[in-house]
Amino acid sequence: MKFLPALFVAVSGLLCLPVQADPVLRLQCTPSLFPFAKALVKPLKEQGIELQLADPVGNNQVVNSLNSGDVDAVLLSRRMKIDERVGAPDLRFSETVLGVQAVAVVVAKNVWDSGIHALKREQIARFYENRSTRWKDVGGEDRPMIFFEPVHDKGPWEIFATWLYGDIQRAPAVNWQVVNDGSDTQGALQFASGGISVAALRWADRQIAFPIGLIDDAGKTIQPTKESIADGSYPLMRPIVVVFPRPPAQEKKRLLEFLVGEKGQKIVEMYDYVPQSTLKAP
Repeated sequence: MKFLPALFVAVSGLLCLPVQADPVLRLQCTPSLFPFAKALVKPLKEQGIELQLADPVGNNQVVNSLNSGDVDAVLLSRRMKIDERVGAPDLRFSETVLGVQAVAVVVAKNVWDSGIHALKREQIARFYENRSTRWKDVGGEDRPMIFFEPVHDKGPWEIFATWLYGDIQRAPAVNWQVVNDGSDTQGALQFASGGISVAALRWADRQIAFPIGLIDDAGKTIQPTKESIADGSYPLMRPIVVVFPRPPAQEKKRLLEFLVGEKGQKIVEMYDYVPQSTLKAP
């Protein structure tokens, strides 16, 4: 019995020790990826991973934050550039593609039924800039064209404008009705018989919104299919990439495993991206 007081003191001392909080991982991303990043916080917390989101900024600033050690990981809407890697020789960047943000040029059913199944870039540009106003200009019916412009801060417009003009800064100001998301786009096309717009692939249902092929400079038509996305030939897409300053270990490794795992890939798909897991060869 003489050992009990000492034992009690020892156990009491252990009970009084502060509880070790879960490590906090600091993540930063671009504005278009911020809704996706926010959706990761709760399920990661359930896995015991605390995620703290920094204010979203452009790709270049995101990389600078990673280089300076201000954040532990970043989400980019492009791969890292060579000069970014060379500019931080002390770091061994690890980047993993989580999925692809792919969009399609979509048309209303009446336009599709009239035989418009593919267009050249310059033809789409003429429509977007309102220099062509009727579908007969590209071999369709004598029907007025109405372009529904995707909202500028969610990704589809950035991909579209970059493909059309090489840089979003070169895109002209236009005066079209703005659609907020894929559901909004479908609603617009359903009631506008001459409508055309741009939307994430999953909204191109071939019942209301019909995805058209893109005719390249060599005259080849590239369809928005899993195969053309996987081989990189489809032009209206960009990768969603997670980057760590070094090969991830411990909590960072758990974060990566979540992102490429089943739960993480479902969240990727939920936000209108094509999950990388579905693009891998069987």
